[in-house]
Amino acid sequence: MVERPVLHTAVDRLSFDPGSGRLVSLRSLRRLDIELLASAPEHPALALQYLDASGAFVQVDSHEAEPPEVSVTEEGGERRLTIAFRRVGGLDLDVELSVRASAEDRFSRWTCRVRNGAGVRLVDVQFPFVVVPAGEDAKVLLPASHGGHLIEGAALQALPVDEPRRWQLIPENGNSPHYPGRYFAQFLACCRPQGGVYLACEDTEANVKLLGAVRREPGVRLGIAHVGDWPSPGERTLEYEVVLGTFEGDWYDAADLYREWTLRQKWATPLTRRTDVPQWLLDSPPHITIRLQGYVDDGPAPAIEEFLPYERCLPLLQGVADRVEAPLTAVLMSWERGGPWVYPDCFPPVGGDGSLAGFIAQARERGWHVGSFCNGTRWVTRHLFNGYEGQAYFEAHRGEQGACRRADGELWAEHWDANWRPSYICCMAAEQTREIAVDFVRRLIGWGMESIQYFDQNCNAATFPCFSAEHGHPAVPGKWMAAAMERMIADFRRLAEEAGESAVIQSTENPCNETCLQLFQQSDVRVSPPGSGLADFVPLYRYLYHECSILHGMMSTGGEPYALPIRNAWNGVLGEIPGAVLTGDGELLNRETFNWAEWEPKVGSNEDALEMIRTVTALRRGAGRDFLVYGRMQRPAELEGLPAIEWERAGRRYAVPALAHAAWQAPDGRLAVALANWTTEAQTVTVKDARLRPRVSVHVYGREVERGEVGLNEGRAGVSVPALGCVLVEG
Repeated sequence: MVERPVLHTAVDRLSFDPGSGRLVSLRSLRRLDIELLASAPEHPALALQYLDASGAFVQVDSHEAEPPEVSVTEEGGERRLTIAFRRVGGLDLDVELSVRASAEDRFSRWTCRVRNGAGVRLVDVQFPFVVVPAGEDAKVLLPASHGGHLIEGAALQALPVDEPRRWQLIPENGNSPHYPGRYFAQFLACCRPQGGVYLACEDTEANVKLLGAVRREPGVRLGIAHVGDWPSPGERTLEYEVVLGTFEGDWYDAADLYREWTLRQKWATPLTRRTDVPQWLLDSPPHITIRLQGYVDDGPAPAIEEFLPYERCLPLLQGVADRVEAPLTAVLMSWERGGPWVYPDCFPPVGGDGSLAGFIAQARERGWHVGSFCNGTRWVTRHLFNGYEGQAYFEAHRGEQGACRRADGELWAEHWDANWRPSYICCMAAEQTREIAVDFVRRLIGWGMESIQYFDQNCNAATFPCFSAEHGHPAVPGKWMAAAMERMIADFRRLAEEAGESAVIQSTENPCNETCLQLFQQSDVRVSPPGSGLADFVPLYRYLYHECSILHGMMSTGGEPYALPIRNAWNGVLGEIPGAVLTGDGELLNRETFNWAEWEPKVGSNEDALEMIRTVTALRRGAGRDFLVYGRMQRPAELEGLPAIEWERAGRRYAVPALAHAAWQAPDGRLAVALANWTTEAQTVTVKDARLRPRVSVHVYGREVERGEVGLNEGRAGVSVPALGCVLVEG
């Protein structure tokens, strides 16, 4: 019997099956009796996908290759395992995996070399092949979409099955399931009491990847597909390494491993050193949305008479500004001529250019700022609730020239909102797409808008994938996508400079992926407080990148009838600008929703909602500025005596902690614990944190602003947080 190749890192032991090249064991050197993988003979060492002559995906794996050639070499204290697979899928296609390990490095480091003699149109190579146990104690961390997801329990068992289509860029998987895109970071982790498994790519050049967790018997696969830029024909060695290792602890410990790497990369300039973030944004103006047409997306979309002409919004906003004691950012939405978010057939705006520009001028005279969410690189062809028919416009303007193409060459029709807003996603590298976008943003800047979330549907600052050979890019998604985004943002910056508008910012819906952090000044990062929103939400994005960008949570959720106080309490402690949606009588929409709801019946207390925004804003602009604007999130402190507020509404039971809280480190190293009380009664708790100094400053933001000092007793400090108020414990 051939002996299994074994590699040792500073903390792990890995072993491989010489007959198949599979990774079959991963164990921590501290606990060699515990296996952290769930390997099975049918698992391959790698898989890859290519396109056949019709543009259909074909997947093959290492089981469909000649028996691997396995060798081990040693040099300078490093051991390297090479596993060569010849004629993968019966083609003139060779893949060589390389794994190196050293006692000086906690990770094993993986890369691969591909020789494509067959000339097939190679889309991706999937490695390493890592399957972890999926027991009741397992939790999988995903850096995706709304800011971070920790999958466990029944949700872990409900993950999709591992099959080829899960690793394909197709409309059924959404318009941006890739990194850099919906996946804002390039790592995965499984946390278990027996030990965790950490898998990450150390790539600084925006190579496209598909990451994810899928069910693969007898566990869960932590998968990575390395997409694009493979030669057809030719050879390529992957320019970056994948690291694999074990860790102990929870999701914060896994995030610490990635944060230590990502914050050393070129995209991670902190706000304290960024020169492109204007002072007005750093001053945290609450974001207030005004929807000009319709009340909900999936419903009728009449113009809202309470908001038109636009000047009618000024006294409504003034009432909010006076009550929260701060300037505002007014975010105008659904102003497009063809109906809510109908792009590019969107001018003139509902209500007219003159009224819109006049409103913005008067808002800016009051020290406010105005912006808009938009529709990104999508071409909408219908709006089913207002009668808009745009197919003729699409055809007359040759919209197919810029539309993204699927692998089979067909136009890429959007899926998720087709029941009310059919559209095609458009290729950012196509000249038509860029020209339309530039003309659109020029118009917004010309009106006087300073906050532009053009990439509202390109969530996470994603460039949509495209397989066209007619747009000046390779006919497979790849690094060209990042280059197209950089060019687009450079165009937008040029427009602002030409207009003399130096304080215009670019924002994106959902957290900006890490490779684009320096292109965008702000992200719309929506919070899911306990009991509302996404059950698997964790504040991973804030933990990784908060110090690099401004975040706002205007469109977050919260449990009724306290939705806005809850939402903005969590916005406050998680380091986000607070906000809300305005209704026609000047009150705020206090509903449990990530975006919209009918205005009636009214829910909860408008006064409470405004007071929570006021105190959160005062904390951000006051003692909390170094932490909640510029700071780095830390593992939370422990709160003793924290009650849960329980209630029932519409047959649903809620139990929400009375206080939101989080810990932060300022750029100069100071630590603070931020607390926000969304209830209408003062809440007294004990903050326990060994990281605090023996004597701490306590900043109280309630009806009045107060400051005092408290001595800690065994790392504990008693704190009273006023109703709808905030406290910062600094020390």
